[in-house]
Amino acid sequence: MSEQNRETVRRLLQEVWTRGNVALLPELLAADSRAHPMPQLGELRGPDEYMQFIAVYKGAFQDMAFTIEDQFACGDKVATRWVSRVTDTNRESGDQQIAIDGITITHHDSGGRIVGEWGVWDTHSLLESAVAPQIYDQLAIKI
Repeated sequence: MSEQNRETVRRLLQEVWTRGNVALLPELLAADSRAHPMPQLGELRGPDEYMQFIAVYKGAFQDMAFTIEDQFACGDKVATRWVSRVTDTNRESGDQQIAIDGITITHHDSGGRIVGEWGVWDTHSLLESAVAPQIYDQLAIKI
């Protein structure tokens, strides 16, 4: 089961977040899932709200690629340390690469789907990007 849960998280980060295949979300997230993907954001309920969260980020950055740096599983939980690299388009200074690192802990049902997610990541790097105000505005987060 632990290996199946690790694979679910890998697919979420690489196939959904990196490649943009949001059609996989109902397969990877339980319909009643609860996600807390960033500290300043409230709870996301189910695949549809999670998809909207992804759309904000994918719409703000030219590209986004997740790399799993470390991952381990115990029972129905998986801890993943990751790095996301994005291109920040800034009219004044040109395109800049930003690396954002974080840790996500996921809780899985007996079928391997994610029922809970808690994420902590380097929002300071995001705040330095040119698109930060757009992202935070769309997510209704005060900075």
